[in-house]
Amino acid sequence: MTGVYALIDPDGRLEFRDGVPDPMLGNSDPQHGAPAPFTIQRAARGGNGLQGHIGNVSCLAGTYPPNRIATAVVTVLGGPQEYIFGNLTICGSQSAPVSGEPPCLCGLTEIQQDLIDDVHTAVSKAADNSP
Repeated sequence: MTGVYALIDPDGRLEFRDGVPDPMLGNSDPQHGAPAPFTIQRAARGGNGLQGHIGNVSCLAGTYPPNRIATAVVTVLGGPQEYIFGNLTICGSQSAPVSGEPPCLCGLTEIQQDLIDDVHTAVSKAADNSP
């Protein structure tokens, strides 16, 4: 399975890369290879959602300052309000048509990519204008 995912690095830069799930999971926590997933937008029955992946916070908190841009992007998109350290990767998730099955990882749709790009741009501009 391949697809496009979003990567927001510790400096707040956004780029879209190919490779869901293996390269995406590796970029989530390159130091430890054990990314922690969380739901940003839940996939509705048969629909698309967004899932984030970050590194082990207990290990990264001493290595990186909070990733303010990634933290704000997740908050604006309706995800959990918690500090993100290091890289954030975001991929699509799709719920199975049969209820009870967990959502599977997939690439971002063009609409999701545009949404992430627009939110990232707005958050970055706000961060640049803050005192």
